[in-house]
Amino acid sequence: MTEVRLREKGQITIPADIIQEWSNKNQVHINDSVEAILTNGVVVLIPKKRHHAKRDLMSYAGIGKGMWGKTPEEIDKTLQDIRDSWTN
Repeated sequence: MTEVRLREKGQITIPADIIQEWSNKNQVHINDSVEAILTNGVVVLIPKKRHHAKRDLMSYAGIGKGMWGKTPEEIDKTLQDIRDSWTN
């Protein structure tokens, strides 16, 4: 997972490797519009031109890969931290 900094005016810079991968998959290009949605505390960016396209369920497979950690231990710790926050 790549760390980015939230700037004073609410701006972030999406790392070049992410933009490159996104572009290689022909999902977004420079100057395209994206829609930002807050879902369960996670900001999701959706290319505007693809937002209305019909997609099958399997096209979402792997969408969160690496989001919770890279190893089973990291994932377990992240999930436990989230569970712990529910009781505090």
